[in-house]
Amino acid sequence: MSTLSISKDKIQRSAITAAVLLFAVWLVSPFIKIGPEDYAHPQLNVYRLSLGILILLSILGKLAFDIFFPQGIARKVSTMKSVVLLIYAFLILVFILYIIVQAASLYLQTSDRLDQLLN
Repeated sequence: MSTLSISKDKIQRSAITAAVLLFAVWLVSPFIKIGPEDYAHPQLNVYRLSLGILILLSILGKLAFDIFFPQGIARKVSTMKSVVLLIYAFLILVFILYIIVQAASLYLQTSDRLDQLLN
């Protein structure tokens, strides 16, 4: 009976984590390709991106804490969890670098247009 309640609890925690992860992916999804329609509300986009990245990094911290400091003495952590953590960390790093490059590109495009308008 106790193993059944533990598995239900584990499933419930995993479902909550997955829901929060999906919410974070939804928050950052418009930034995969920024278009002219996104110029209309830049402040909202900055808040949305900041919240999405904060959630993604918080989940990364939670996963890292669960792997590096498992509950229980001398409890072995599965290799699969370690691999998932590495892949997730790599994907977050690549996404953040992509957003920085895209923002720099947007800045250079708008500054070039501004220079053309001023001259």
